[in-house]
Amino acid sequence: MDGTEKKYSIKSDFSLLSLLLIPIAVAVNFVGGQLAVALKLPFYLDTIGTILVAMLCGPWVGGVAGLVTNLVLGIADPVYFPYAIVNVALGLVTGILARKNFFSTWWKWIISIILMSAISILTAAPITVLMFGGITGSGSSLITMTLVATGINIWQAFFSTEIFTTGLDRIISILLTYLVIIVIPSRTLVKYPCGENYINLKNLLSKKQEKQSEKPEDTSQDKQ
Repeated sequence: MDGTEKKYSIKSDFSLLSLLLIPIAVAVNFVGGQLAVALKLPFYLDTIGTILVAMLCGPWVGGVAGLVTNLVLGIADPVYFPYAIVNVALGLVTGILARKNFFSTWWKWIISIILMSAISILTAAPITVLMFGGITGSGSSLITMTLVATGINIWQAFFSTEIFTTGLDRIISILLTYLVIIVIPSRTLVKYPCGENYINLKNLLSKKQEKQSEKPEDTSQDKQ
């Protein structure tokens, strides 16, 4: 790392490894989304793959992964088709944050979660409220309808629900994505457009683990 800013291009972003990661992301999104719907969970789990691809490969590949995901999910449930813009927007924003190395420290993670949640809520609001009347069959819709039944305006009910559910979903999705990234070998990470950003995190984590493993040995030696 010589301190110079890395240059990105659409051509380099769509490397062979990046392209191979897209169908994996779609499969992860599909399984997560279907699981959340089946269990009526108050979050979605249908963007984990999009976030993973965007964090590793940047905004353009992340956006494509989001688009393909909703096209595939839409075959099983047409409700997903109009939400393609939400998944694409999330992929773009997450990829931009990844390029700016916004997944390196805890306070940047908080900012990232807020921005990723905000773009999802703002793009989903008109679709959910105007096209579906606030009901999409998800677990969060049940919360929204409960709030509406108490007399709250549909827009207020939607935003009140989504601030909690989408925020929770992004926290879970990023944590799961992080757990995946840290087990990817460094020699593989560097082959992804944004992979180098996570090598330092891996090194810090490995050093902490080494220190923790050394502590019992040190105490045992002192007792002897």
